[in-house]
Amino acid sequence: MPFRLVVGLGNPGKLYENTRHNIGFRSVDYFTQNFAEGSWRYERAMEASIFSLPQEEGRLLFAKSSNFMNLSGISVAKICSFFKIPSAQVVVISDDVTLDLSRVKITERPGSAGHNGVKSILAKIGPGLVRFRIGIGRKHSSETALADHVLGIFDAQEEEILCKKMPCIARALKLLLDKGTLNAMNEVNRSLCEQNLTEQP
Repeated sequence: MPFRLVVGLGNPGKLYENTRHNIGFRSVDYFTQNFAEGSWRYERAMEASIFSLPQEEGRLLFAKSSNFMNLSGISVAKICSFFKIPSAQVVVISDDVTLDLSRVKITERPGSAGHNGVKSILAKIGPGLVRFRIGIGRKHSSETALADHVLGIFDAQEEEILCKKMPCIARALKLLLDKGTLNAMNEVNRSLCEQNLTEQP
């Protein structure tokens, strides 16, 4: 069953644009810029920006909610309802503080693991989706609040690493979309996003 919706998680607005929490937005932007032709369009009724990519078996949609992270499920539920997309055909891209910076891990039918955006989506469309988790690195100090860490901006060194790894992250997503969950999990989860995945798009 092919995927029909890829949701990049993040918070709307310039204030949050370059924060760690917005790696989902950043990833779908990079992917659509390098692997697709078209443009984003804001759909008020769905409370989201949508990018539609024609495929042989219908359209693959990319989405960025215009709601804040913890209300992401509202947008996703509206999109799934309108296009009749079951949760099993949804990929959710989010940040993960338990993974090293730029590390990708794909999980099938997961829980939220405390991620409020994922929690909101699961509450609205139910289980069955696939999570595409991107590491943003752990807190630099035990004294730093988790909220301050995820809403903080990558430092110069982190930004340099992330920029170099974005092609790899995009290729991991393409592998998931082209080859399916199990094949992608076998290749991506056991690697450090290296070797053939690091080629430029």
